[in-house]
Amino acid sequence: MKTKLFYMWLLFVAILFSINANAQMTVGGKKAPEPFSVLELLNKGGLRLPQMTTAERNAFAVKNNDKGEGLTIYNKTTGCVEYWNKARWVSLCEGTSQTTISPQPCIDVATDGTGCDSTFIIEDPDCPNGPFNFTIVAGSEYASLYNVDTANGKFQIAFNENVSVYTRSVLVRVTSTCNSSYKEFLFSQKGVDCGSMSYTVPTVSPSASNLTLCVGGAAYLSVPANTANIDKIIWTRNGIEVARGVSYFIATQKGKYNVSMGAIGCNSNTANERNVTESGTAAAGAISILSTNNGVICGNNAVKLTALGVTANVVWFHNGVQEKSGTTISLNAAGDEGIWFAAIQEGNCYSKASNSVIVSRSTTTNQVAISDSDALVNGKALNSFTVFCKGGSLDLSVANKRSGVTYVWYNGSVAITSNPFIIPSDQTSVLLRLEAIDNAGLLCSKEVGETAIPVNDSGAPAQPDITGNNVLCDGTTDLTIVPQTAGTYTYAWYKDGVKMAETTPTITVTTPGVVYTASVTNATGCSSTMATKTISPNVSSLPVLSWVSKPATATFGAKVTLQTSIEFGPAVSYTWTASNGATVIGSGANVSIQLPATGADNLEVEIKATAVNACGNSAALPHKIVVNNVCPTPSIIAQAATEQTITSGASAQVSVSVIGGVNPTYQWYSNTTGSTSEGAIISGATSASLSYKPAGEGTSYVYCVVTNGCVGNLNATSTVFTIMTQVNPDTLPAGTGTLGGKTCFDIAESNDNATCGKLTTRITNKSDFNLIATNTQTYTFTPIGTVSKVRFRYVESVSGVIVKSFSSTASESAMNISGAVTATMVYKNTLSSPNGTTGTGAAYGKTEATALAVTIYAVYNDKADGTGKDLQVKLTAKIKDCICCGAMISATVWKNFMCHNLGADQSLDPFAPAPGLVGAYYEYGKKTPFATVYGPESVKGTSPTAGSPYAWGDGVTKSADDPCPSGYRVPGGKDWQGIASFNTLVNVSGYPGGTLVGQSMYLPYSGMKSGQYWGGYGQQANYWPANISGANTGTYYVTPLVIFTPSTGRSGIYSNIIANVAHPIRCIEEN
Repeated sequence: MKTKLFYMWLLFVAILFSINANAQMTVGGKKAPEPFSVLELLNKGGLRLPQMTTAERNAFAVKNNDKGEGLTIYNKTTGCVEYWNKARWVSLCEGTSQTTISPQPCIDVATDGTGCDSTFIIEDPDCPNGPFNFTIVAGSEYASLYNVDTANGKFQIAFNENVSVYTRSVLVRVTSTCNSSYKEFLFSQKGVDCGSMSYTVPTVSPSASNLTLCVGGAAYLSVPANTANIDKIIWTRNGIEVARGVSYFIATQKGKYNVSMGAIGCNSNTANERNVTESGTAAAGAISILSTNNGVICGNNAVKLTALGVTANVVWFHNGVQEKSGTTISLNAAGDEGIWFAAIQEGNCYSKASNSVIVSRSTTTNQVAISDSDALVNGKALNSFTVFCKGGSLDLSVANKRSGVTYVWYNGSVAITSNPFIIPSDQTSVLLRLEAIDNAGLLCSKEVGETAIPVNDSGAPAQPDITGNNVLCDGTTDLTIVPQTAGTYTYAWYKDGVKMAETTPTITVTTPGVVYTASVTNATGCSSTMATKTISPNVSSLPVLSWVSKPATATFGAKVTLQTSIEFGPAVSYTWTASNGATVIGSGANVSIQLPATGADNLEVEIKATAVNACGNSAALPHKIVVNNVCPTPSIIAQAATEQTITSGASAQVSVSVIGGVNPTYQWYSNTTGSTSEGAIISGATSASLSYKPAGEGTSYVYCVVTNGCVGNLNATSTVFTIMTQVNPDTLPAGTGTLGGKTCFDIAESNDNATCGKLTTRITNKSDFNLIATNTQTYTFTPIGTVSKVRFRYVESVSGVIVKSFSSTASESAMNISGAVTATMVYKNTLSSPNGTTGTGAAYGKTEATALAVTIYAVYNDKADGTGKDLQVKLTAKIKDCICCGAMISATVWKNFMCHNLGADQSLDPFAPAPGLVGAYYEYGKKTPFATVYGPESVKGTSPTAGSPYAWGDGVTKSADDPCPSGYRVPGGKDWQGIASFNTLVNVSGYPGGTLVGQSMYLPYSGMKSGQYWGGYGQQANYWPANISGANTGTYYVTPLVIFTPSTGRSGIYSNIIANVAHPIRCIEEN
């Protein structure tokens, strides 16, 4: 039950309005008041305060009225007494627990958020052992809790900067979970002292004090772009900040707007207040604009801005100020530089703003040379076309190409990234333009085109089919394009998007791992959409079978097993036959043969196996088994590594196969030596395979005895399997230092899909374990400080399958180690399929979820003389048939990254430029995205705000608010510094383009949201770090990775960028 706690003088003020403040009196009796009393109530009863709901209270006209300070009511919604402190309603409900806090809550926190760094400790005699729950019930927009220890009743509180003149209060509720009682503690932060700052207030435009906001539209407010101390300007709506540091604001909500300088309420002018009211009239829809030459004025060559899809009522804003009108404007005058956008004006109604364009002036005066006749569409000059065919394809090319120049085609404002270009079905016209860009940046870019060409309704030919084998058999295959309907056509072929010279319906291809596309063009000149045929990256031939195991003899009634291997696999199917009454059991590469029950000695049973692959049928592989009534002696082949290293608590996987087995039985034995005699029977171990878990650390041995189930019971003994069991290093405490080396391997043999990536992309970075460059890897441990006894250990996810050997040249007993120590791991070549084949490698078909893995440990003693404790640093290497993405973050450490930005379309090739790769934009420290795509209308007028400092952790350890999925975190600032310092950064053209980091990570030019403005799309990539890099009065800074296109600026790490922006996130693996 709540106790209504309040100061009595606040209550009495509400009733003393009719009483002389200097008099003493009583109400309800004749007793004289005490000397210390102004008023005494003698009646038996209570004092009833004004009763209001929260809604009624909010509608009460007390805001901005200094005389209302101290006003007290009873809130019927919350059941609490509340008073007005001139800035907000403050609740006096404190709770029912006996909780105490030490030290006392801060009540004079500085405006910059400093002065309240203590750890507050909670004690409750009714709940001495806790735990306690901590919640900010009022003021969560001003402050946040951190270092919360619910078990021991401790917390700290961080205040954001107070940029207003008003005192801010934060109410922290502490709940004792043992009895659900609670108590609330009031913290407060001082407001800004306006006397500490003096700035000249600019004049807000337009001059009218009342502005109209039409439905779906906007109102445009601005101050001069050259305002002194523009970084101190704060735009407010109804007294609440909506933007800062910008010369204009686009209002999409009704309210009273004004500007302050330095802090909300300081250096403001009531004459600047603009009252934006709603109108029932609908505004026009928002439009899009495009600019020529990337918005760069070059000498006397003007930049042309065009509003798309409209013909009238277009007005143009320059730095937020309305300046020009018309569907197209030309900019070349002095002062035309700046931010431009457009809107539709109909009477007093303005639409929402278009996308913005930054217009700049180049110091260069000359442009790249290109003429209208250089822009070719289907082999003809673009300016010769008067109409395009609906649903058709356009082959875009450039004549007279010049070295050092990049050519980019656009459909309106959208870059065209694939050729041929398919005309979108919803477009009634196409504005094709071609931009020529000087790679060296010495000349300005130039465009040709810029004229919209209508699309007619007469459809293009239907998409044809491409017939033929998608596998190169003995190095070649024939592809034929087949139109959907008979007619007269010409044919166009493309290889990986590049037009080929061939114009016949059938071509012979010889290149593996590429994509062939083709179109047909009818007599009227309309071209079909593209048919596609993807050629397998693996060259094949007719399959060739060989025997892996085949018994030469057997007894009547026995069941024997035969196994084949295939060259030029995988096989689509197998066919097995058996003669003389024998029966084939099973299918595939290995089968069982049930031999006839009786017969004469020396009966020959002939077995034949045939395989079919994409190239055809193999020759039959024959084998004859001589069947007798005498029991044969079996022979045994080990099917697992005969030497395996495991950690304590793990199991070794061993198995055998039998040749000449007749209903064989199996029995496994353990031994203390490497002998096959006098071993101990392993109970229940009576199959061909065994999962053996040693009792403890050390070396143990197992072997198998196979006995044929026929007269004579002849048997055989397998080779000895040696199992070395080590201390599990994962049980040791985590240490410091770094352990680096390659941690992701993609064998690139299958999984040609959206989840694992296109094989044509992955084949370039294929990890082929048949090659020493792949199977032999170096791992480096670099300690922090001086340590001793560095040892390397490993643990396989599947014992005996991954590692061939692991060794270090350093002595495991060495002392005083302060430099790097290396170890060499040799991976088994069986992780990949043999050269020229697929489907048999141990990692074949493994996805991210099913990848083989080996965890590598560097174990060391934390004292230089070996007297300390053992600690470990680890990393995990994954071997899979799925794409790998990552980069070096130091000279020796490779880290895996997610292949896509958070929120990106993961079905897209992560290395091929596409808008869907950009993903979502996040405000610093927040778990949910600010926007899911670049430049959406929903946040056009909203400025990003940063979350709490360290909400994403310290750049090493993942926090609760980290938006990355399990196993990944937001990279730290040092991670990004390593990316910029230890990798080659190569510009990748396209739309929006991006940077290839090394060979295994692509970062799209995603741009950013700062204030109300989106910018940098297609020109720069900005990626968040987890940790902050510095602090300043009222804010904090970060050190993101910022990568620019070569023509825009320098790439690298940019320190002290303010956190109130929205960037994409690329997650790094926690491993």
